[in-house]
Amino acid sequence: MKILSVLPIALATAAFAGPLTWEQLVQSAEKDPRFDAAQKRAEATSSSQGTKLWDKLELRYKLDGFSFAKHDFELRMVPKSFGESSADRDRYEAQKNYEQARFAVERSLLLYDRYERGVRYVLRKKINDINKQLMQVNADRIEVLHLKAGSATFNPEDLMTALEKSAALKAELLSDSTALRDAELKMKIWVPDFDGVDLDTAFLPTMEELEQNLAGGVEVSESFPQVAMAKGKRDDEVARAKQDVSKERDYISHIGIGYSLEIESLLEKYKDLDAKDVAYEYDEYQTEYLAKYPDAGADDGRTIRKLVSDVDNRATKDKFFVNLAFRLPFFDSNKDGDLRNQVATLDAESDYLDDVREINQKVARLSEEVVALIGQWKVQKEYAEQVNASGFMEQFARNAGSDPLLLLRAKESSLESDMKAVKLEYDIFARYLALLDYAGGLARQGVVNHLREGLK
Repeated sequence: MKILSVLPIALATAAFAGPLTWEQLVQSAEKDPRFDAAQKRAEATSSSQGTKLWDKLELRYKLDGFSFAKHDFELRMVPKSFGESSADRDRYEAQKNYEQARFAVERSLLLYDRYERGVRYVLRKKINDINKQLMQVNADRIEVLHLKAGSATFNPEDLMTALEKSAALKAELLSDSTALRDAELKMKIWVPDFDGVDLDTAFLPTMEELEQNLAGGVEVSESFPQVAMAKGKRDDEVARAKQDVSKERDYISHIGIGYSLEIESLLEKYKDLDAKDVAYEYDEYQTEYLAKYPDAGADDGRTIRKLVSDVDNRATKDKFFVNLAFRLPFFDSNKDGDLRNQVATLDAESDYLDDVREINQKVARLSEEVVALIGQWKVQKEYAEQVNASGFMEQFARNAGSDPLLLLRAKESSLESDMKAVKLEYDIFARYLALLDYAGGLARQGVVNHLREGLK
């Protein structure tokens, strides 16, 4: 029963599984856990910041005596330092901008991995096709050399060279298949359910489009995610230093308002009593006193001290109290706050300028290398097109006397030129992707093909 119940699910999965496309590969970046984490960080810091009216608010309680008759309640507030609100707002804005830029950098990195793997797969497949054609040309050469064995024009070294080249091409084909299989396994981590790979070269921009895209050069600006992140980090460090300095301007330590509660049923106090207060207690006390001190007179006016009930006869307004504490800044030995703020600001600015200079250098180098490699690619393609042209081949065949080995060499030369062009394409796209990563081209949302969108 279990096998029968699982079988329809497996068949349905197999029916819906299709070949991997560029669109699926690009969209898989949004399902990456790192994308989700970076997005949550950016959303958490993008919400509006509540107004903070004070640094600390506390309720204090004081028990005055273990008779539990007197209780002091105080609501104490530690106000914000002068300039702290402005520093907090600047810090919040800096952190928000930094996390937004960090999210763009993370998204760009995720897409870079996918585009790089896809481009590697497509171009390695083209290299594999050319290697297969070269393998066939070399096999034809070996066959021709075998047929010419024993003739006056036969050279055994040519056959040995062809056999060695055949072994080298077999190794290249094995390397191609291994690289393609590894690329598929890598892409299956991002898109688990696909049957085959349908990544075509039509998705990639042409060399002419790349050249046109880079014709005006690349100017580094704050819109570049890594520059924006460096700027956000600088602003955050400056705002943090400003916060630290503002916290030292706490000239009002605290403000408190309290209420003093006295419970009359528990109130007691010592009182000196004489005969008019309590005659019986006084007489008893006086008899004991005279027995102890017989020389004392009976009318010495002696009193007795005794705990008696007390009454809270304060006015209501007198039950409240205010507590204030001020700091005297003129006698404070900590005078280096402004200096620390200035040093922290200069350090943050220096780090920011270093990051921008490094990005400028890398962008300029990548842009120059892409343009130079496109020029080399044009030379290789022009030669291949010239060799493959029908009129050129006919003229070459007449000049060569229809020698099959020369014709095979011409075809092989054309394929080798195509191979060099494809390898140049890989070098070009590797640098172009890095350039898009720096320029923020891969960080744009709502774009289907970032490669063709380019640096716009």
